[in-house]
Amino acid sequence: MRATALDELRGRADAGIAERLAATRDADAEVRAAAADSLESAPPAQRVYALGPLLTDPVLAVRIAAARGLSSLPPDQLGGALRPAFDAALAEFVAVQNLSLDMPGSRLGLAVVYQNTGRTDLAEMHYRAALKIDPDFTPARANLARLYNALARNDDAEQVLKEGLQRQPGIGELQYSLGLLLAEQGRLPEAAAALAQAARLLPERARVHLNLGLALQQLGRRQPAQEALQAAHRLDRLDPTAPQALAILHAQAGQRAEALAWAEIYLALAPGDPQAQRLVAELRARR
Repeated sequence: MRATALDELRGRADAGIAERLAATRDADAEVRAAAADSLESAPPAQRVYALGPLLTDPVLAVRIAAARGLSSLPPDQLGGALRPAFDAALAEFVAVQNLSLDMPGSRLGLAVVYQNTGRTDLAEMHYRAALKIDPDFTPARANLARLYNALARNDDAEQVLKEGLQRQPGIGELQYSLGLLLAEQGRLPEAAAALAQAARLLPERARVHLNLGLALQQLGRRQPAQEALQAAHRLDRLDPTAPQALAILHAQAGQRAEALAWAEIYLALAPGDPQAQRLVAELRARR
């Protein structure tokens, strides 16, 4: 149960960070491995501090979880005594995955580590192998699209996402990835359509509503943009981005009172942000 709870925090940089760091020293190996996995998005210094000692853990599962969690760090952050231990644990991770190459999850694990360490040719090969085994394996498809995007191969990324959506149009993650890809290319009407579909499929994801609202705002569709941004704020009241966008949206419409109210929320969430300070000062001066 404790390991499962730690796994639920995976991908979140700050939530429960003290508990996750402490769990890397737990007496139970399953908890230590889950803690290592949960820290994959933690700041680099925290990862090195927490996962470095686990590279020589007596349990294989813990060592390879630590190696995977550290694999995305730049090489210069794993210098000194950590480098040999990391290389050894990473080799163990690869060996374990190679035992089950007929499973898409093992291919995905290898692809992620190879991508993290800059071996993009091998990453692409294993992502594609995972999809050959299971064409509906969403994590491999989404990651392959992100890899292509990072390599400036956006046509390939779009094709991979659209192939997945043709097979399974109800996968919100693929719709969201497609929307972000289209927005990055300036194809805002198409992006807004994909993001709107993603928001319907992922109604509890604040970032989906946020990006939909920003796309609609750029298209001049003020009312649906406002609704999407307000939904984003309801779902994540600690993110200053939606209040910032709402303040600008109301200011552009000449609604100064509403703009100031949202700007003050923005400032309360980001008190050290000079842009928030300027926006509030400008709107107060216009009253």
